Amino acid sequence: MTATTTSPIRSPKARELQGQRAGIASRVTADAIDWGIVVAIYVGILLAIALTDYFVGSGKFDVPRPPAAVTLVSEWVIAVLYLTAGWAGTGRTVGKSVMGLRVVTNAGQPLRPRRSFLRALICATLGAIALAWVIVSRRRAGIHDIAVRTSVVYDWTTRT
Repeated sequence: MTATTTSPIRSPKARELQGQRAGIASRVTADAIDWGIVVAIYVGILLAIALTDYFVGSGKFDVPRPPAAVTLVSEWVIAVLYLTAGWAGTGRTVGKSVMGLRVVTNAGQPLRPRRSFLRALICATLGAIALAWVIVSRRRAGIHDIAVRTSVVYDWTTRT
């Protein structure tokens, strides 16, 4: 069950946008923040491997430099897991939260884990191509939104 707190929204512009579909600028900004987090998680994993090797193994601190294909697949997996967790939980990732956005079904309901996972697969695979469709869509929907029937809306409320 989802509870929503109704603290007053102070900004008149934010009150006006509450519940409306988000446009390309806020979505790109949110996605850029999220991509930075995915990269930071990957770098954190590489550093953890280096530290483990330093303390347990060779005694030499050397950050792994995996092939580009390994990096690409690893970041794809991290992105799918990160996005799925955010959307299946609160409907927000860190980037969406910073921008005051929430991913919901077209009916305005929270996403279930399966729909979140399918959306994350499409987003991680197609990336900017999927998002670019927002520019031409009358309902501000990306390819991933159309495929799994979701919307990204402005939402400054807190759901627990």
